Amino acid sequence: MDIQAIGSRAFTVYIGEPELHRRNIEPQSMTVSDARELVRGVLDDSDTGSVSLELYPGRHELLIFVRRNAGEPEFYSFPDLEALLEALAALSPDAASSLFFYNGAYILAVWPVEGARVPALCEFGAPLPRPGAFLLHLREHGKIIREGDAAEAFLRAFGRQTSVNS
Repeated sequence: MDIQAIGSRAFTVYIGEPELHRRNIEPQSMTVSDARELVRGVLDDSDTGSVSLELYPGRHELLIFVRRNAGEPEFYSFPDLEALLEALAALSPDAASSLFFYNGAYILAVWPVEGARVPALCEFGAPLPRPGAFLLHLREHGKIIREGDAAEAFLRAFGRQTSVNS
């Protein structure tokens, strides 16, 4: 495994054929969730929910771009599962996102890349203007459904594809 810094907020992880073989990993079948687990061991902290990953599988190697997300997460509320799934399908699957159930609604925390807003989420849910500390409140008082890769995990579990990749 070769790790190369790209500035102070990004790095690449290159995993060659011997390492993939040793870990019993097929590059083409690697998901963002699987890559997040690999990256968890590389990061100094265990908060992989605050990083965005891009995967580039080769025939016998895998390249992962890791970006630490700037700033605080944005929060969105969804009244039901169908609205949530529609929003997740519009979200890039490599976006860092965490999902909670709180006060009868699904709450999605999304870390936008370079501070960009995620307008598609507003089409299906309501933005919640909350400070980043709200994440701690959700972890303590809400039900944690999935942290770090909520979009990919939920879409895979419900057999849906993202509109970004369709």
